[in-house]
Amino acid sequence: MSLGAFVLISALGVFLVVNHTRSLEKDLINKMTIMSEDIVDHNIYTESSKSLKEFFMFKSNHHKESFERYISNIEFKYVDALKEELPHLSIVKKLPNGSYLIISSSSNYIDKEVKKLLLNLLIVLISILGIIIFGLHLLLKKLLFPLKCLVDYCHNSPNTISASLKCEGSYEVNSLRKAIIELQGTNKRLCQEKQEIFKEAAHEIKTPIAILKARLSLFKKSDMSKEDFVKESNGDIATISNKLRELIFLKAIEWDIRQAKESVQIQNQCLMMQQLFKPILEKKALKMISNFEDDFSVFIHKESMGRVMQAIFENIFTHTKNGTTVEIYIDAKKQQISVVNEIGETSDDMLFSSQIGTKLIERLAQELEYEYSAHEEDDFFYTAISFKGKL
Repeated sequence: MSLGAFVLISALGVFLVVNHTRSLEKDLINKMTIMSEDIVDHNIYTESSKSLKEFFMFKSNHHKESFERYISNIEFKYVDALKEELPHLSIVKKLPNGSYLIISSSSNYIDKEVKKLLLNLLIVLISILGIIIFGLHLLLKKLLFPLKCLVDYCHNSPNTISASLKCEGSYEVNSLRKAIIELQGTNKRLCQEKQEIFKEAAHEIKTPIAILKARLSLFKKSDMSKEDFVKESNGDIATISNKLRELIFLKAIEWDIRQAKESVQIQNQCLMMQQLFKPILEKKALKMISNFEDDFSVFIHKESMGRVMQAIFENIFTHTKNGTTVEIYIDAKKQQISVVNEIGETSDDMLFSSQIGTKLIERLAQELEYEYSAHEEDDFFYTAISFKGKL
């Protein structure tokens, strides 16, 4: 913008200089024309050319305007015939005696006046550019203040989100401010959740590790057989492994939630779970029936949704009695999946424990916008997951 203003003012300056030069030249020619007419009117053309110059210098009050500023650069010359090329600033007057009077002038006076104009224009140009640059500085400072405010806010990392509310600006700036605040809130929440996960995992792992260490220290002093010791130690290790699997599972979920959402068909998710757990179904001799005539879709993080469904079905198969039937119902109107199974006494060590799976599912309900419920009644286990929004 400053460059544009400079070019514009420079072009205007060139126009003024050229116009002023032409005006001065025209004015000088007019003055010399008046002088030639005066010479003829007052019959002083018989005087020498030097006398003519002295006449106008000493009798400058002869005219309404003084010729003093012009006369010093003017020369008078008589010729009998016009043979040579005339200077740029000159006129020719034919005299009554048949000769010619040539009045010419140098450009010194005009050059001096043009230099004065250039100096004035330069001062004006610098002043205008200074004003424009200063004005643009103030304007940009005002316009960019919200961005600077947001940058300072991000660098200083204030403790309270409300501190950024003063960074008001254009729609784009306000949108950026809102996104930063939301991102900060999300990061803060994720950090808190991560801390809670590690605290919980550390707490739950601490006990089985302590038990395993105690068992190792007492093994030499006890009468326990090696087979029994290995069996019980493997149980402790399996418990620790389950806790670690939960932590890894949650870390994978946390990454998946950062990915873009997409449309997910619920019926496909249920079919995928049946295919995934097919070996477990066969091992426990389970039969599954479902009403796959109904279906609905949700706009969600697909990978996270798959992991949650996996945890839900792991819980279901953990509680299901061998050789029984698992019933799956899809209700598109309620946007709900319901599962009913008969409660069994045994579980599969390869699956999550019901306690761990339930914590996983409940912890992710808010992030993935669903409601989860599970309860036991009359030797049956009822599971339901309802989604808050349909695509």
